[in-house]
Amino acid sequence: MQPSEGFLSRVDSMLKHADEQKQIHQDHVRQRMEAQARQADQFNRIANRLAASVIRPRMEALAGRFDNAKLLDPTEFSGALCTCVFGHVARFPATTRLSVGVSPGDQLSRVSLVYQLQILPVFIQFKPTNQMDFAVDAVDESLAAQWVEDRLAEFVETYLELETAKHYQTENMETDPVCGMPVNRNWAAAKAEHGGKTYYFCIDECRRRFEEQPNRYATEMN
Repeated sequence: MQPSEGFLSRVDSMLKHADEQKQIHQDHVRQRMEAQARQADQFNRIANRLAASVIRPRMEALAGRFDNAKLLDPTEFSGALCTCVFGHVARFPATTRLSVGVSPGDQLSRVSLVYQLQILPVFIQFKPTNQMDFAVDAVDESLAAQWVEDRLAEFVETYLELETAKHYQTENMETDPVCGMPVNRNWAAAKAEHGGKTYYFCIDECRRRFEEQPNRYATEMN
């Protein structure tokens, strides 16, 4: 017995419906991908603009004020990220890495300004991260610029603590050979050379007295 026309019609109808549903699904996937691509393009344009016109000029200005700062090449990173490395020097005896960049929010619908700070070793308290969010279609560049400047000012305030924090400055401490006061080499009022050694003084009067009798004070120090 041959299958009935009604049966074949039902099967063909189900197969046609399945094909239609598959096509609808594929169309939805394509539409979502196209929408995501448009969002990604929009985000990248905004991120690159913020990095070029807001973040990098301010990071360059900051780096230019410290002899131990180096702004890294942006091509070394993916995304709109600007990073400055501060080397370990006598004045600032720590290795420091400061980054400010732009990252996407949920489903590329938001733009996040991201601040990250690392100081090693850690002997002071500081806020290592901060973030500010904008809707992707409502980015206020003036507000973004103010936020970046505020964060960089906070960084400078934190970084300058390294000059006075006891644990960071241990290696810089000397003793004034005349009055016996502890003296930070970076803050010494005066210094003098004698016998191949540098001596540091809390006031210039101590230096003057030392130079009048250097052997006496150098011997007492030893």
